[in-house]
Amino acid sequence: MKLFLSAALVHLVVLSSHATAGNNARPVHAVRISTPPVIDGFLDEDAWQAARPAVDFMQREPEEGQLGSERTEVRILYDEAALYIGWMLYDSEPDRIVARLTRRDNEIESDRGSIYIDTFHDHQTAYEFTFNAAGVKVDVLQYDDATKEDPSWDVVWDLETRILADGWSAEIRIPFRVLRYKSADSAANPGEWGINFIRYISRKQESAWWAFTPKSESGFISRFGHLEGLQDLPDPRQIDLLPFAVTRQRYDPARPFQNRQQSFIGDAGLDLKYSISNNFTLDATINPDFGQVEADPAVLNLTTFETFYPEKRPFFIEGTQILRFTTFGGVLGPGMFYSRRIGRAISSAEVVVPLGGRIEELSQSTTILGAAKLNGKTKSGLSIGVMQAVTDDERATVVDTNNIRSTQVLEPLAHYSVVRLKQDILTNSNVGAILTSVHKRNKYPTITNGFDWIIRIDNNTYLFEGFFAHTHASSPSNRRIRGSAARVNFERIAARHWLWSLGGRIVSRQYNINDVGFFFRPDGYTGIGTLVYKEDIPAAVVRNYNVGATYTDFSNLDGVNLLREFRIDTRLLFTNYWSVTTSSSADMGLYDDRETRGNGLYRKPRFYSASASLSSDSRTIVTWRIGPRYGWDSKLRRQWGSEVGLGLKPLSWMECEAGFDFQIVRNQEAWVPNPNVQAASGKIFADRNTDQYSLTLRSTITFTRDLTLQFYGQVFLAKGQYERFRVLVGTSGFVPVPGVNSDFNTQSLNTNLVLRWEYLPGSTLFLVWSQARDGGNGNYFSSFSDDLGDTFRIPSANVILLKASYWLSL
Repeated sequence: MKLFLSAALVHLVVLSSHATAGNNARPVHAVRISTPPVIDGFLDEDAWQAARPAVDFMQREPEEGQLGSERTEVRILYDEAALYIGWMLYDSEPDRIVARLTRRDNEIESDRGSIYIDTFHDHQTAYEFTFNAAGVKVDVLQYDDATKEDPSWDVVWDLETRILADGWSAEIRIPFRVLRYKSADSAANPGEWGINFIRYISRKQESAWWAFTPKSESGFISRFGHLEGLQDLPDPRQIDLLPFAVTRQRYDPARPFQNRQQSFIGDAGLDLKYSISNNFTLDATINPDFGQVEADPAVLNLTTFETFYPEKRPFFIEGTQILRFTTFGGVLGPGMFYSRRIGRAISSAEVVVPLGGRIEELSQSTTILGAAKLNGKTKSGLSIGVMQAVTDDERATVVDTNNIRSTQVLEPLAHYSVVRLKQDILTNSNVGAILTSVHKRNKYPTITNGFDWIIRIDNNTYLFEGFFAHTHASSPSNRRIRGSAARVNFERIAARHWLWSLGGRIVSRQYNINDVGFFFRPDGYTGIGTLVYKEDIPAAVVRNYNVGATYTDFSNLDGVNLLREFRIDTRLLFTNYWSVTTSSSADMGLYDDRETRGNGLYRKPRFYSASASLSSDSRTIVTWRIGPRYGWDSKLRRQWGSEVGLGLKPLSWMECEAGFDFQIVRNQEAWVPNPNVQAASGKIFADRNTDQYSLTLRSTITFTRDLTLQFYGQVFLAKGQYERFRVLVGTSGFVPVPGVNSDFNTQSLNTNLVLRWEYLPGSTLFLVWSQARDGGNGNYFSSFSDDLGDTFRIPSANVILLKASYWLSL
């Protein structure tokens, strides 16, 4: 396998060296100044007139290739400290400019401009600075030619906008210290960066690009224009300190095996960012606190697979463009580094409680003592990312019926390490490697390593990418086990109409990255093929559409077929900017090797599904979406459900969104978790009926650009019933057995109310109230209204938190 992958990679590198990505040759010149402009939104200083503007933006939507319907001018200045960018966005109907207030980093529907800067000129990574007409900031770090992004990247930069009689203007100051870059060698050899500008006009749904890329071609950062004239840029050695203090009052209700608890905690910590050079940064955190982060949504998981939750903690999100090593992508998670393994949540279900005893003390998550990241890029195009983190012992205190206390170690002291390298090759391709280790007290260390590549060929027309990984892990009995996995994929990513991809992957039985990564299951090989037809030229009714077909075949290493799925997906955007998507699939796979929980194969029924989604125009005050779905199998199973969403923007500073989702499943043949039937080594099946409902509310009130109030709430109801119990004989035969009541009914409520005030640039105050309710009555036949009412009668756990940070730049 290694020889095959190496040979294929070398062959494609040689091939692609003859056809590299074509860059947009448009230049814009930066003018050096001695006196910086006042950042007030008015471009009235003489220096602005000395800079030649970037003009002639071209539409990508709605009239591809036509000049922008409104004139746009962008000018660039710089001095020894910062880059200054002035926008004049002319508008023939200034009273129709959409200027909405919202929280930072939220791209609400409004008129806006975007600046993209490829400081390393590597055609793969770029800093995005987006702003709307109300002066709301969005800053994002893009990478892999903008196919991926890091929206958590937040830096201190200055912006002011003005609504004028002939349009609107924006004045921006971006300090060089917030950027990583290759500086010019001398005045005779000035630096050159990649750059692009995009203007969006909300009422017209018009997107106009300065460095234009047709829809029939792929690539974004690789097709930027050029920012010329930069010279004698600073080589910063700057330290940013963000000390913080937090107080937390927590109230926990009495639970089974646990008495009511109340606690007050005062704590402090420090975040540090040190610019080692103009292209390397060290980030560190000591005793971090993430109490302001939104709670995870509740889900019903009746499978053998772990639920994947995305990372939300700022320290672990920022800078992951280098550390990320994607294995199988999509819903399979981030791959070989999953930062939520660090400081993971602790559940009371992990505690062994003696009969009649109780839990006296239990933390909510593993304590992170400290963590640090080093990341940057050398002049030769080598990206380096290193992360270290240490978590403390996590223990539970248990009291038995004789009032004797004992402690249990739920998570031992652990040290996490990640080293990631990526080398740029050709114009916008790269090869890379990763090494991770997790060392927990009294256990063998887990070590993983991998190699990956992304090769773009023939002017970004084709993509060849994949990886190979190897793991040295520990079994539950602390025995050393080794495994490996690989994936290759070749696809056409740019064409007028037809796109396609072919891929395969193989995973050994003992492949295991879940100490620091995320992966659902080992043991199998897969082949995937996709064919897509798209049309981007608007017609009378439909503005654009695509239709795609995908075939997936998956078997375990014993040759047992587990999945044989054919799927058809469509997407249509109408001229009124309503959209509709549809999906239908048929799984003709033969067996399931997980449903019996390790007790052999189960001959699964064929399963079919169909779904659709209709969404309204996002520009209107009231928006909505609806997405019904239906599924059935070759036995008695039937399932149906739908999502319904409603969005409101009643005022320019207020937005609300409500979402309701339900799913009903009847007569699904399924394994029974606790049947209390002594037969056939646990091969007990029954017909399972489940009902689940989720209601989610989100709202943001923006008092000023620096003061917002956000609300998140979710009510989740799930119940199930098992009936007609039977023993699996062989792989498909059944013998009826007497069954017992295995019904369940759970309810939960999670809410967060966060007041965020950036009282000084980079300095933030959070006031947070969180509430969680979790319980259930176990009665499957109770009504929806009774279950909903029971949710609010469950005793609540409440947290009130006050956190203040202060930004110091040394």
